Amino acid sequence: MAVVLFTLVACLLVAASALIMGVALFPVGPVTLLSGTTVPLSEGLLRLLFVVLYVTAAMAMLGAIGMAISSLTEHPIAAIAAIMILAISSEVADNIPQFAAIGPYLPSHWWLGFDSILRMPVDTTELTHGLLSFAVYIVIFGSIAWARFTSADITS
Repeated sequence: MAVVLFTLVACLLVAASALIMGVALFPVGPVTLLSGTTVPLSEGLLRLLFVVLYVTAAMAMLGAIGMAISSLTEHPIAAIAAIMILAISSEVADNIPQFAAIGPYLPSHWWLGFDSILRMPVDTTELTHGLLSFAVYIVIFGSIAWARFTSADITS
């Protein structure tokens, strides 16, 4: 829960600072989406909130993987390095055409699915696949971490 809360606050902080800078530098008014459609400011802000929630879910997935890895080692830097290597190698592998068959199963494949929220109409299929993928990773690696934490000897 701490990872999810931290990620949510961080994403909200980034979005809020971007909004503040946008208001300071540009006129406030209707929002133009990636598809070129213009929506009212209130709908644009609501879409931004959904983007923040989607990115939070993606980072929660990465946090669950990190928790599982950290439960297998006594060295925190090893878990940090493993997560960084996993994230980078997953992103690289997802962009290699020869690995297209495994692409949808890689952790980073659905990270950029939030762009469908910024289009008209919203592609709910891609969002659903992304959220389902995040949930599967969270359940699997959260279970590994939980099993390891409950059976680990914390006195050593």
